[in-house]
Amino acid sequence: MPQRLNAKNKVQTRSAAPRIRLTPEERVPKILDAALKEFSQHGFTGARMEDIAHGAGLSKGGLYAHFSSKEAIFKALLDRTLHQIDWQAMPQLATGASTQDMVEWIVDKLHEVVLSPPSVALVRLLISERERVPKRVNAWREELLRLRGQELIKIIGQNLRCKADNVLVRHSWLLLSPMVHALLWRVVFDDPSGPDPDCRQAHVELLCALLDARE
Repeated sequence: MPQRLNAKNKVQTRSAAPRIRLTPEERVPKILDAALKEFSQHGFTGARMEDIAHGAGLSKGGLYAHFSSKEAIFKALLDRTLHQIDWQAMPQLATGASTQDMVEWIVDKLHEVVLSPPSVALVRLLISERERVPKRVNAWREELLRLRGQELIKIIGQNLRCKADNVLVRHSWLLLSPMVHALLWRVVFDDPSGPDPDCRQAHVELLCALLDARE
């Protein structure tokens, strides 16, 4: 009997703890972090909205005020990875930046975001859930490898005035290929060092060579 009272008291104490009021901009990242943890531990099907809510410090109703379903949360997780980089902040030649400066900035941002632990966990989730949510996985792959690559090539081309027959312009996936290789290495072999400890510098040198802009 005392054990039941103690358990009840613990529940009451936890439920009585005040919730911290956050703005949506502050709350949503916490929800997505909690969701990624639940999805990684239990899979998309096994994860529950109430557990995601608890992990984010919300009631279930509070979670639904931000996301209508697990599918909506899953989509937001994918979108977060794709939209973390502000490409407009890239150094510009017009302001005195060199081609090397631009390429190093691009590679640093790509590796910082896409090779981060949350992104690696998300890719593991995509691999395990590809049969359950194939449309969402395929859409993410398409946007990452094609649309984002083309967006980057457009930005680079405008600054460097790349020729239309440049191999990066014709095959934009090459821009992301070294990073994707390093990402899959981490996912498959659980090796944070990647296939090469100098993979960032190799990526920079490759892009400079393909752009024919080594200084």
